[in-house]
Amino acid sequence: FIALVLGAVMSIGCCEQEPSFEASVDYDIVDGVIILDEPQRVEGQQSVLELRCAPLDTVRVGFVGLGMRGPGAVERFTYIEGVAIKALCDKYLERAEACQYYLDAQGMPRADVYSGDEGYKALCEREDIDLVYIATPWQLHVAVAVYAMEHGKHVAIEVPSANTVAECWQL
Repeated sequence: FIALVLGAVMSIGCCEQEPSFEASVDYDIVDGVIILDEPQRVEGQQSVLELRCAPLDTVRVGFVGLGMRGPGAVERFTYIEGVAIKALCDKYLERAEACQYYLDAQGMPRADVYSGDEGYKALCEREDIDLVYIATPWQLHVAVAVYAMEHGKHVAIEVPSANTVAECWQL
């Protein structure tokens, strides 16, 4: 009963709140639609809408974040034709090592392992990684994704990709 009442009170409180945006983001609401000012692009930067890349026979993947959702992603990727899992990374070494199990089970070569707070950087700096799959805690998604893209990698991010409008623009 207490959980039911607490849940009802929490849901009432969350439904009455207006959308919140960080103070540094200018916006208007026009006919119920949030209109945001687009920040100035860095010189040479362009929209990636309509971006097309040459197809790859083999997509070489590195995974960052192997605590909760990451291991399932590694396992699913072992069933996709044309995928080579080259690297596994987690803050904790034992989590990254444990995901070798999925590669072993499918007869795939073992991946290189990275760990520590910045292990993802070494993974992203590799020349033999095409895609970085990110399943870290939410607050790390943008930092890892931006670093990977700055190093020429494609990026896939578990949801949410970003936590604020400002982070969306960083991406």
